[in-house]
Formats: sequence, structure tokens, C-alpha cells
Amino acid sequence: MSDRFDRLSDFLDAKAPKLGVSGVDMVIYQDHKEIYRHAAGYQDLEYRTSMDPNALYNIYSASKVITCAAALQLLERGKLLLLDPVAAYLPEFEYMQVKSGTYCITPARRAIRVIDLLTMTAGLSYELDTPAMRNLREATGGVFTTRDFVRALAKEPLLFEPGESWNYSYCHDVLGALIEVVSGMRFGAYLKENIFDPLGMVDTGFSIPEEKRARLAPQYQHDRTAGTTVRIASDCQGAAGKGHESGGGGLISTVADYIKFADAMACGGEGQNGARILSARTIDLMRRNRLTGSCMDSFQKMACNPGIGYGLGVGTITDSAASCSLLPEGSFYWGGIGGVQNLFDPKNRLSFFVAQHTMNSPKELLSPYIWNILYAD
Repeated sequence: MSDRFDRLSDFLDAKAPKLGVSGVDMVIYQDHKEIYRHAAGYQDLEYRTSMDPNALYNIYSASKVITCAAALQLLERGKLLLLDPVAAYLPEFEYMQVKSGTYCITPARRAIRVIDLLTMTAGLSYELDTPAMRNLREATGGVFTTRDFVRALAKEPLLFEPGESWNYSYCHDVLGALIEVVSGMRFGAYLKENIFDPLGMVDTGFSIPEEKRARLAPQYQHDRTAGTTVRIASDCQGAAGKGHESGGGGLISTVADYIKFADAMACGGEGQNGARILSARTIDLMRRNRLTGSCMDSFQKMACNPGIGYGLGVGTITDSAASCSLLPEGSFYWGGIGGVQNLFDPKNRLSFFVAQHTMNSPKELLSPYIWNILYAD
């Protein structure tokens, strides 16, 4: 194992500076124990400062796994069913329209279900420049709630009939609003009470207290075409407006915090401290591929490699040989546009988290290599 970790450290030390991105900080847990931690590159590219082990990062779409875990908690507690129509909780989604071609808009033939939100098959988009969103920003001055955001989202026509295709979208933001309605709590408060506090995640949330702001890592924007990296504002770019707690991309966390969640998900839902956030059966349901036919075809355009499917909010390895990697089947993951990467491996009770703070980071030049080095026996 030590030789493998030496190779992993050598790879990170050599690779991170060549990518032209901010540094990386990687931690690996197995069976509730930290077995590896290594930082490479720089926290601050201009001043060449070392990586801060306590830095705060915008984790962007790595928020999605936490949001989906929260929704599945409510499933376990008998508060919702995956086949429930979303309109039973969010009435604005009762009479949806579907866009076909440039001008044709017709009523949807069936309702969006909760499972369609989890699997990104609801027909929603990631488009913010719409009449309803422009009206919302103008009416509120850009300060609105998660529920306000979702109401505006529901005014736009769907891209396709629910369940008939896959599209990366605001599905998990809608899921956050649904969690608010079902739980009777603000989304962020629900996450804190039911996931963050039980696991001891003291630095994770949708906002940063003033006394912690100095710990927010500098953030960069990478231009793949030009090969340049420039510093940008460190405030999270994932939220559509102030007050919107984005289940799809708004959380801020640390390496030490996120790995507690990852470790729990890899260990049957039980955290290092003994707190249980999900059952092992629920995690098994979450990591099974849900896509077939045209839905899988649409997903593969984004996933690129065969052998990878999509479960309840996570990418999942369905065929190790077809994926051309050493990852074990049943492992699952979902990272973020700011460069963070994760992996949850229930078979080996192993998890990792890689922190980074570079928008449009070339993660594909890190993750597959990390996977193969880690799993080479």
C-alpha cells in the first residue's frame, strides 16, 4: 500500500503544476480511518503559498450527492416515495409544457416524479437566461429563496417528456425545494440537522460565517483553449441568487468535512463517529444504474466512457472492463466544476475526496489516473 501511495503522491506533485490550475489536497479513508493525505501545488498561484489543510472550497456539483442522500433519508422515514408526482409537494409542476422544435409547445403527457429529479430525467435544463428567471431577478433584486427559484423554473417548458431522456439540469435544486416542503425546514437547516451535525461536519453549509471567510481558498478560472488560468471571485458561482440554497451546486466545505460524508456513504451509511445517515440498502439503491435506451444514450454523451451508468444522483461503475479503469463495479461518484472530485466504494469501504478551486478544471487529467494508481494491486 505504501508503494501505491508513493506513486500517487509523485503523480500529484508532477501533474498539478502542469495543469495550470490551483493546487490539490487529497484524502483517502478506509473503514473510518484516514490512510492517506497529500497536498500538491499551491493554494494561491500568484504568491505561491502552500495548500491550507483547513481551507474552505466551493464544492459546486459535489453538493448533489448530499442533496440526493437527504432526499433518500425522507424515503426511509416514510415521508415520500420515488414514484410520487413532484406536483404533490410542489404544485407549480402540475401542468407542465414540453417544447418540441422551435415553436411547438404542448402539455406534458405524464407528470414529473421524484425519481425523475434524482435521475436527471425530468426534462429540465441548466438555463438561467429565461423570461421567468429574468423576471424573478428583476422583481427581487437578485435576492430570492430556493422556493422562489423553483417556482420560476417551473414556468419554462420542459426540453422533453419526463423520463424519455437524460439532461444535466436544475433537477437537484428542485429536489432541495421538495425537501423543504416535506421536512418543513429550510433546506440548509435540514442538511445541518440530519447530515452535517450528526457526522461532525462543522464547516459545511451554504454560507460562510464572517469569522471563517479568511479560510476561503482563492478561486481561479481555467481557459482550456488558451491554456491560461486567472483569479476570479471566490464567492460561489453555483447559486442563481442570494438566499437560494442550491442543492445542485451551492455548498461550501473542507477536505476534513467532506471526507466524513464520503466515508459514511462508503461504509453502509454509518459515519466514523457511529452516526447513521442512511441504511446500506438505500445506498445500494442509490448506486445502481437507472438509465436505459435513450436516457443512457444521452448520459453517455457526457460520461464519454462506456461501463458507467447513472443512479440516484451519482455516476456509477457498471462494468469495470468496459470503463477501461480499475475501479470496482458498484463504486460511485460525482464531482464539481470547481475541480473537486470524490469516490465512494462500498465494496472496499473506501472513499476519497480531492479538493481544488479552479473553475473548468481539467479533472479528466486527474481522476482516471488517480483511480488506476489507487486500485493497482
